[in-house]
Amino acid sequence: MRTFDELLKESASIHGHLCAGQVLGVRMAMVGCREVGIDEPKGSKKLLVYVEIDRCATDAIQAVTGCSLGKRSLKFLDYGKMAATFLNLESRRAVRVLALDEARSLIGAYAGENTEPRDAAKRAYAVMPEESLFRTQAVTVPVAEEDLPGARGNRVVCARCGEGINFRREVRRNGRVLCIPCAEGSDPFRYGNGNRRGPAAVLAVIGPSGSGKTTVIERLIPELSARGYRIGTVKHHHGATPVAIDCNGKDSWRHRRAGAGAVALVSPSEFALFQDLNGKERLQAVIELFDGFDLVLVEGFHSEPAPRIEIRSGLEKPAPLSAQESPLIAVIGDESSGQVHSPYASSQHLKNPGRVPSFTSEEIRPLADLIEEKLLGHPIRSHR
Repeated sequence: MRTFDELLKESASIHGHLCAGQVLGVRMAMVGCREVGIDEPKGSKKLLVYVEIDRCATDAIQAVTGCSLGKRSLKFLDYGKMAATFLNLESRRAVRVLALDEARSLIGAYAGENTEPRDAAKRAYAVMPEESLFRTQAVTVPVAEEDLPGARGNRVVCARCGEGINFRREVRRNGRVLCIPCAEGSDPFRYGNGNRRGPAAVLAVIGPSGSGKTTVIERLIPELSARGYRIGTVKHHHGATPVAIDCNGKDSWRHRRAGAGAVALVSPSEFALFQDLNGKERLQAVIELFDGFDLVLVEGFHSEPAPRIEIRSGLEKPAPLSAQESPLIAVIGDESSGQVHSPYASSQHLKNPGRVPSFTSEEIRPLADLIEEKLLGHPIRSHR
């Protein structure tokens, strides 16, 4: 292995500056490689390193060892500890090297006189005895086959978000395959503005039969989805008879006819569930199933207490918001009310807060802006 000074110079060049963390990281990597019997780590396929903090020392460890996340030879454990574990895959020898907090109290003794305060830690950590700077412990590191560099695992799809999952990182719950963020509800970035927790927002699209409810919904879905929101839909079935699950005589039809309270059809990539409501509020019972969604667009259900968009067949004056039993956030008519001069100038729809904004069926972008602002907690988008 090259000298400390050579390795530190290269590490600082890659990191962008020389700091105390670089000194710690270079020395830590040198100790770890020595203890597991790897003299020259760069280019070696025998070394696996686990780092426990995302600080400057980690860049130094990567520079010295040549291990990286992309090669799957560097593993990040987000523990917030200045420590790293080095594993020789051939001998299975492993050590964990921890930077001691007590070393900070020794900086003055090793920095030397007339040292600038900002340089004291760098100088001290470079010369401090190894036993004063680190605690090194032999450890046992079990490595699953899918965690090895070069491993190729099966790819599965999350049943909630539809995204692919590699290297057996899926979680199986109640027979469903989920990615870790969906299983834990811990991903702050995935959907929409990233702040939604709990039940999905609900927006009912109501209007006479043939007024264009389905057309408005099918135009809103791609527009809102492109903005990062996960959209679900519910269609109101007006008939009194049960919805046909399958053709007469098929297995699922026979299950329900025999009295099953719930029947699910499952394929390799999706499922459909038909369940008796048993006296529950109809819409609420369905919305509870949309776990992980941002917004559910509901076609019909005009009697349910949900925010709504009303489609009117003719040019009618918008009603005051207070006149509605449920919040009426917009009206869609054959022609615009004249409040909007451009389909992109969405803020024009909201200049008069005492009136319901009105749109044509073609003004989907400004309508989506309004839905974001009213239901999804996103500020109005002034441009596209």
